[in-house]
Amino acid sequence: MDGPRVENYAIQGVTPGGLERTMDLGVRDGSLRNLNPATIAVSATAADRLGVRPGDRLRLTLGDGTPISPTVIAVYERGLGFGDLTVSHDLLAAHVDDPRGVVLIAGTPPAGLPTTDAASLAETTAATNAEVNQVAMALIIAFTAIAVVNTLAMSTSDRAREFALLRLVGTTRRQVLRMLGWETPAIVAVAAVLGTAIALATLTAFSAGMTGGAPHVPPLGHLGVLAWGALLAAVATVLPARLAMAARPADTINTRE
Repeated sequence: MDGPRVENYAIQGVTPGGLERTMDLGVRDGSLRNLNPATIAVSATAADRLGVRPGDRLRLTLGDGTPISPTVIAVYERGLGFGDLTVSHDLLAAHVDDPRGVVLIAGTPPAGLPTTDAASLAETTAATNAEVNQVAMALIIAFTAIAVVNTLAMSTSDRAREFALLRLVGTTRRQVLRMLGWETPAIVAVAAVLGTAIALATLTAFSAGMTGGAPHVPPLGHLGVLAWGALLAAVATVLPARLAMAARPADTINTRE
């Protein structure tokens, strides 16, 4: 390390005995067998940022202000799920308000200890996270849909005099709508390509920085988003165009904007 730096990392305290049976951190380098109050395991993301590897000493300050300098014994991949730093429970227990936290037991738990099985815990956690994600995604989609529809509707309505001129020179209303029917897919195609490229570039950079890998994009989900976008574009173009051509062309062409 070039020098001390101030960064915040999530830390967990675990009991070394039977650790490999209670959780799988995805160890990439080193081993967790020698985890004790003088050692520490670090996530791959934190290891890259801090510039450490197994065998290095890592100077840290715990939440209560206590400085420690444990030796790195392992680097693991699953830091997003388990936290960036893993130390012995004995080390962390003396520096937190409630050292009990969540207890993972390999075997039969003691009598009277409230427990939950792994499947139920995973299902509850997944359901809670899914609900939060769905609400956030629904708000984003609703805001985006309103913006898209409003923009297309206004731009189509602003072309009322153009439509009136086309009708005055002999173009029928159906032909004008057919013209818009060719314009809309072209606009959707350009928007889909640009939107996908921008989103992919942003997500790839974020995913590479957080996980070291590329993001997962479900093909059907992506196609569904494009289909909804195309439908919104069609509705936001055809309906305003019909309203714009409802009046007589001569009256519309003489209207000042």
